[in-house]
Amino acid sequence: MNQDPVQSIDSLSWDDLLSLKRGLVIQVKDLTAVIIDIEKNRIRLLNESIQKDKNEVVTLTGKLAEIRAQTNSNNSQLLATSEKISQFKNFVSTMGPRLPSEDEEVLIRTIGSCQRLVNEKCYKNEREKLEILTVMNDASMKLEAIKAIRTGKEQLETLTRLAEDINKTLKALHGEREAIENKVADAQNKLDSSYQARREQASERQNCLKKYDETLSALDTVNSRLDEMSRWRKRQRQEFGYRLRDDALFKVKESTKRKVQAGGKVDLEELRLLYDVDELPKEEK
Repeated sequence: MNQDPVQSIDSLSWDDLLSLKRGLVIQVKDLTAVIIDIEKNRIRLLNESIQKDKNEVVTLTGKLAEIRAQTNSNNSQLLATSEKISQFKNFVSTMGPRLPSEDEEVLIRTIGSCQRLVNEKCYKNEREKLEILTVMNDASMKLEAIKAIRTGKEQLETLTRLAEDINKTLKALHGEREAIENKVADAQNKLDSSYQARREQASERQNCLKKYDETLSALDTVNSRLDEMSRWRKRQRQEFGYRLRDDALFKVKESTKRKVQAGGKVDLEELRLLYDVDELPKEEK
């Protein structure tokens, strides 16, 4: 079928025009179906997909914010723990060489023995009492030093385990953050694809609407041409009966009309046909 039927419509016969009309009607129907499908189905589904992906991005972004907050909290806790570990390490390393050689139980017995001597006043004079008190105080200081070192080591072990647990938590948070960031990237890519697809559908819709208008215009032209030919055929039937069953005479008339409009030469028979008269008026002498 001719790509531009309007340009050659004057040369088409009645049957050709009917065939062209049927084709144009089918095109209008097909274009209408495509436009409705784009508006009610394609774009709607894309909008739903876009909204779903946007909601997912919002949810994932919220989780990332929570993970960042937890990471910051754990980093602060790890920093404080590391500072305490450093302090206890310094304390243990400083006090370790100063630990008394005596056993803790020996020191406890020494303190108990000295305390009993003082309580029972088992001393000869104040000088001997002072010596007993000195031995007891010295043993007490050594015992406290041993206890302080032991407590420091216990705290150091506790803090070290705590730091290890915090590091494990941070590692887990890091892995979770990377997984969520990948999901966010995937969702963003899906959004970009959906936005591009929606733009393409909108462009296709505009093209279909344009083609729809053009096709309707062509259909109107064909209908007008068919109406014109129908009136002419009716007039011919009224004047000549049903012996003129085709539109050959109409084509001749249209050809004559174009000659006259173009200023070309026509003969007498063509003029009679053009103006639907049996005899043209004669010129007065």
